Amino acid sequence: MPIRHLSRGLASTVLILLAGVLAAPPGTLAHAPAPAPGCTAPTRPANDQNDVLWQRFLDDVDAFRACISDFAEANHRAAEVHNQAANEATLIWNRFVRAELNVPEDYPWPPQERNAAR
Repeated sequence: MPIRHLSRGLASTVLILLAGVLAAPPGTLAHAPAPAPGCTAPTRPANDQNDVLWQRFLDDVDAFRACISDFAEANHRAAEVHNQAANEATLIWNRFVRAELNVPEDYPWPPQERNAAR
């Protein structure tokens, strides 16, 4: 729908949103911020505390380690998926180049500069 058919308030909102999208740094729209682990580090008890407190601390250390390890493993798996997607995109491009472009005759590598006499 052309902007002239929009109400002034809606048109203003659309223009503000469009300006915000165009003003955003390039990488901000591509990825969400990296998540934080959300794991809580235990607090070490004083040296003169009883064995029950120390055992609770050691149990909390084990839980903290497990939380961090699970977070790291999940993010490594996610990174592998992204790497596979990027590799697949490269394969798609390479198949296109081999099947549809006359390389290197029509598209030499490295590309020759156009109007090099300028």
